Amino acid sequence: MKRFAKRWAGPIAAVLLWSCTEPVAEISGRIPDEAEAEQVLPEPPAGEGALFIIGGGKRPPALVKSLVDLMPSNGELILVLPMASSEPDTSAYYAMRQFTELGCPNVHWLTPETEEPTQGLLDSLRAAGLIYFTGGDQNRLMKALSDEVRQELSECYRRGCVIAGTSAGAAVMSSVMITGDQQRAQEYESTYSRLMAENGVYSEGLGLFPNAIIDQHFVERSRYNRALTALHDHQVPVFGIGESTALIVSSSGYRVAGEGQVVVFSGGPAQAVSSGLIGMENIRLDVWLPGHSTDKK
Repeated sequence: MKRFAKRWAGPIAAVLLWSCTEPVAEISGRIPDEAEAEQVLPEPPAGEGALFIIGGGKRPPALVKSLVDLMPSNGELILVLPMASSEPDTSAYYAMRQFTELGCPNVHWLTPETEEPTQGLLDSLRAAGLIYFTGGDQNRLMKALSDEVRQELSECYRRGCVIAGTSAGAAVMSSVMITGDQQRAQEYESTYSRLMAENGVYSEGLGLFPNAIIDQHFVERSRYNRALTALHDHQVPVFGIGESTALIVSSSGYRVAGEGQVVVFSGGPAQAVSSGLIGMENIRLDVWLPGHSTDKK
């Protein structure tokens, strides 16, 4: 035994030394170059404004302050639009109180009283420095916004207005809007219990954030199946925003504010088999932490 140990001690030591000094790239596989490692994100919408997209839940004062700080001054007109809520006056009250507690003196709420927007409504939108959509039901909110108001909101963003929304007010930001319903489930589910084609139900959103889809309450309600379904169905990146968290979108890039995470799904050719099961390959998943930024400035 001693003779065996002496005979192999040298070769074994040489192998161990070689393995310790071998470059990491050779052991773990080829390291992607910088171009391959870069994530392909949709180009942020052009304009002078910003989108402050909150994933629902509580809105800590620090998060609301981050929103207010996007305006040139807190004296700008802030409009609260609570049409997504079944109790719009209550939703408007609590949203307005958060702004006034931060020293914003010019905060008002309004809802369209008729199907056709009044001149007063349009003038208010044009004068606003910040427009805020409360939570509730995104389908209810979109039904309350006429084509003329939707177009005016896009113009507001291009001119420099900050447009914000939480929960349902976040879901409406993209062109393709997740409604929350499913074709393969009669009862509402907070997330999907299946990964199948011809299941997701979508509608038209405001289109302020085109070439992307927004999902909210994302981490807390484990909406990964819903995001993967949307990615399969539309082949555009899906941004899942956690509660008490905001994705800030502007022409200069993306930032994350608040207390939680933003989960980003992108890439992957899609397919579906005859049974309805969906498949995808080479999906990229990124989890952005508070403070994450792709800002070019």
